[in-house]
Amino acid sequence: TTISKPGSLPAAPAAPKAWASLRPACPGDAAAIQHIYHEVYQGTYTYKEYTDQHYLAKDMTSGHANWYVIQDAEQHDEIAGCVSATVDVDHWRAYSRGMMMRPAWQGKGGASKLFGEAFQDLLRCFKGNIRFLWSETRADSPKPQAVCEAIGLQPLGILPGKDVFFGRRETPVLMAIYSSSAWKSREARIALVPELVPVYEAIRAMHRPMRKDEVTVAAGVAIGKSRCQPAVDVAPFAKQFGYTTCIFTCEKTGESLSINVNAQCMNAEGMELHCAKASTARALLAFALGYLRGKGVRYVEGYCPASKPALQEAFLSAGYRPFGYVPAWNKDARTGLHVDHVVFGWSAGKVDDGLTRFTEKSSALRAALGL
Repeated sequence: TTISKPGSLPAAPAAPKAWASLRPACPGDAAAIQHIYHEVYQGTYTYKEYTDQHYLAKDMTSGHANWYVIQDAEQHDEIAGCVSATVDVDHWRAYSRGMMMRPAWQGKGGASKLFGEAFQDLLRCFKGNIRFLWSETRADSPKPQAVCEAIGLQPLGILPGKDVFFGRRETPVLMAIYSSSAWKSREARIALVPELVPVYEAIRAMHRPMRKDEVTVAAGVAIGKSRCQPAVDVAPFAKQFGYTTCIFTCEKTGESLSINVNAQCMNAEGMELHCAKASTARALLAFALGYLRGKGVRYVEGYCPASKPALQEAFLSAGYRPFGYVPAWNKDARTGLHVDHVVFGWSAGKVDDGLTRFTEKSSALRAALGL
C-alpha cells in the first residue's frame, strides 16, 4: 500500500475558513503530534502509545496507517490539530483515531471539513479497498458527534464509561461510515435472539441496504451444561504501554478466550473467542468476567456474530449486555462475506447523564439499547 508523501493534497473546494490546511504527516511531525495529545488531555490520555513519539513515527511508516496534520496559515503553518486512521487489511476496515484540535484552535471553525478530506485521501491511498471507517467519538458535548454525522458517520453503539479523560469516566459513541461496496459483500442473513432485535432495528433504520435482510428471530435458545473447567493463564511475555494479554482456557477441550487489558484505564478489549460449543463459551465468558472484575477492571468488551444466536445467548447469560451493532464487521473466511457483529460488554458504571450529551440519533440508539 502506498501512503501519501508529505505535501499538498489534491485540490479541494475551499474550506469555510482560509486559515486551515491539511497535509499528510511525516515522522518529523511526531513530536508535534505528541505535544497535541499532551496539550489536549493534559497528561491524562490512557492509551500511552499515542503519547510516545517513537511509536508515532513508526506507525506513520507502517504501511497500514495514515496520519494528517492541520496547519494554520495565519500562524506560519503552525500545526493546530491532527487526525489518523489505522487499517485492518484482513477485514478492510479503518479505525479513526486522534481527531482533535489544540485548545487555542478549538471553536475557531473551518477544520471540520478537513477531517472529511482526510478520510477521502485515506480511501484514495488504499485504492478504494476500505469498506467502512469507524471511530469512538466523545460525547461530553454533542459537537464531536455532530461533526461526524455531518461527514456521514452514523451511531452504531454506546460504550458506557469506556473512556477515561482528566481522571473521570466518559461514554463514547461508536460511529461508522460505509462505502457503497461494503453492502455488496455483506452477509444479509441475520439470526438474533429476541433481546437483540431492538438494537438491530435501530441500526437498520439508518442504513437503507439493510431493509432487504433476511432476519430470523431465534426464540428459546437453550445452551446445555458445560463440564468446562476454566483456567487462567496471564501471558508471560512483556507488552509495551501498560497492556497485558489474559488467556482463559478450558483445560479439558483447549477452547479459549483471550483479551487485552490496559492497566492505564483498567479496560479489557480486543477479545478473541475460540470455542466449538456455546456452553464452553458461556463458561469462559463468565469466568473471564469474574476474574477481570476481581483484578479491578472497569470495562470489558467483546464482539459476537449476528448469525450465531447460541453464542449471543452465551454472552447474555454470562453477564454481558449489548452495547451496539456493527454491520459487516468481520470477513468470514469460509464464505468470503462480511458478517454483522453485536458489540457486547460489561461496565462498572452507567451512562453519566451529567457528563454525556447525545445527538438525536445517538439518543435513539441509547433508548434501543436500554442504557
